[in-house]
Amino acid sequence: MKNHRLVTPLRIKCINSSRPFSNFDYVDCQFGGLASVRRLFSQARQMNGQTVVLEDIPAEGIIRSENYEIREWHDDYEMLDLKRLSFWNVKFSQVRSVNSKVSRQLLGYAILKRDNVPSLSYDRWHVFESVMLNRWNEQDCLACNKKYSVNIGEKKFEIMGNLYCQQNELNKACAQVSLRSLCSLHLNDTQITYRKINEAAEEAWGPFDKSKGLDSRRIRAVLDKFGIKYNDVDYTVSGDSSDDLPYQKYLYGGIESGAGALLGFRRTGAAVDDDHPGKHIIPFFGHTFNKDTWEHRADLAYFHLGDDTRYLPSETWLGSFIVHDDNFGSNFAIPKRYITSEQAQYVVELLRPKANYGGSEAEAIAIDYLYSFLPYLHSLDNVWLHRLIEHYDRQEVVLRAICLKKLEYMRHLELMRDWLGVSEDKELIKILKEGLSDTLWIIEISIPELFPANQRKLGEIVLNASAEATEYRDFTPFLYCRLPGYYLFLKQIRSGSPDFLPVPSSMISHTRLYRSSPV
Repeated sequence: MKNHRLVTPLRIKCINSSRPFSNFDYVDCQFGGLASVRRLFSQARQMNGQTVVLEDIPAEGIIRSENYEIREWHDDYEMLDLKRLSFWNVKFSQVRSVNSKVSRQLLGYAILKRDNVPSLSYDRWHVFESVMLNRWNEQDCLACNKKYSVNIGEKKFEIMGNLYCQQNELNKACAQVSLRSLCSLHLNDTQITYRKINEAAEEAWGPFDKSKGLDSRRIRAVLDKFGIKYNDVDYTVSGDSSDDLPYQKYLYGGIESGAGALLGFRRTGAAVDDDHPGKHIIPFFGHTFNKDTWEHRADLAYFHLGDDTRYLPSETWLGSFIVHDDNFGSNFAIPKRYITSEQAQYVVELLRPKANYGGSEAEAIAIDYLYSFLPYLHSLDNVWLHRLIEHYDRQEVVLRAICLKKLEYMRHLELMRDWLGVSEDKELIKILKEGLSDTLWIIEISIPELFPANQRKLGEIVLNASAEATEYRDFTPFLYCRLPGYYLFLKQIRSGSPDFLPVPSSMISHTRLYRSSPV
């Protein structure tokens, strides 16, 4: 199937979009004032957009597939227009004057599609897809980014961001477009047609009205068909409350691991019937970081695993989630509690390949393991270990779970330096690498103030993400724990109690968090 993003344009026009060019007038005139298109122009303006390239393009690849699918249900369907827009932070009158290797001049692109079904009195533009540069701070988490290739004129460019897609209420609603956005992180999105999404849902649960979206059963069916692993909770049927299983933890786990997440929620005041179900679902792919939040000093911020086991989840310092909303546009920030627990109906945490459990389970395992380490830490001579014990006793240990490939973690370990600038012994790193599984859960261990202010940690517990997570802690997933001055390896389990072997580490103090800015 042809790549719909790499087609050669039929016509091309360069527009000077610097002041006094009016985004409002242009979008009103050309695209009917569509909010999602207005959002694209607004994002470009924030990034000092100077030029818009407008191209007429042919329908190829998944766009052609969509046209065939719609025509099967509506004989009078016609695609009236298809345009590719690109936004630039430099002024030019001809695309050939732009260096295709300097991708930072490209702020984003969008493919806009106009569909017409006379029998439905339907004539609408929508954003078939777009990718805009993310403009968030370095300290924020944007692990779900991906590089997309797109032709502008006859030149190929690359843009890093998150795929945004908009529903048309013909063959796709919010669920289908959200799935395509997130599935593009895991698969070749030029092969992910809406026909394949709808067919997977139909094969599992029978015919349905594609224009009304997908329920939780059909979403699972699509992810299963594409081979994407996930954790999910349907609060409407499970009997679980979002207060007991906070949807934020599932979203956060998928985001931190770079896999993404979905949240379905009930719209306040929306009518609930077959034609207007009053539900919406959106993809989550990033979050902002609020280092000055006071929540970790409030009891409600503690995540309870039992009467005697509490810790501070790292999402305590989460400010807002970064999402797409297909109704309004891309790259919006939603405060983490803006959607109430009563409104949340379905949450999906996507997992990295070969991971068999999610971030919440990894943290629960880690806090139990940390309790097992305490008797060994008392006897080890390191001031940071003693501080860790003090914070554990006060139930103020911070945990952050991230799912990584072995090579990603080893690269992090190789670049790691403690506060004194000391790195790990290279021979020890080679030995550690041999014993690791391909997919890992890294549960970073820190304490308040050290975690938010310095973005640093005391170490991490490393788990085999491909192992089965059991309800009892049998140490099956455990690989080792790294702490200031020492690694702890499991030596044996005697009478149900673990016995650990401490191995010296060259790094004796705290180190940078994974994916943090240098501090």
